[in-house]
Amino acid sequence: MNMDDQTNNLDENSADLRNLSYEEALKELEQTVNSLESGDISLEASMALFRRGMALTEICAGKLREIERQITELIEKSDGGFEEKPFGEDG
Repeated sequence: MNMDDQTNNLDENSADLRNLSYEEALKELEQTVNSLESGDISLEASMALFRRGMALTEICAGKLREIERQITELIEKSDGGFEEKPFGEDG
């Protein structure tokens, strides 16, 4: 398989990876890291796994950012009521 084939294959795999849930992506990332740490794979396979791991990292981070945007804090007001404000917003 030449480099162009590997790049196209990586692009196709990245599209498939985007459909994973956060938990699925994290599990695959952990498996990828374990495979890389084992040292029992070729340099070529290591590079492919590294690229896959980077793609999985980006997917996990993106999913976490999206969830963070959806979380709101309930702030108790002086009149006893509550006010919603975006998570992490100061002031």
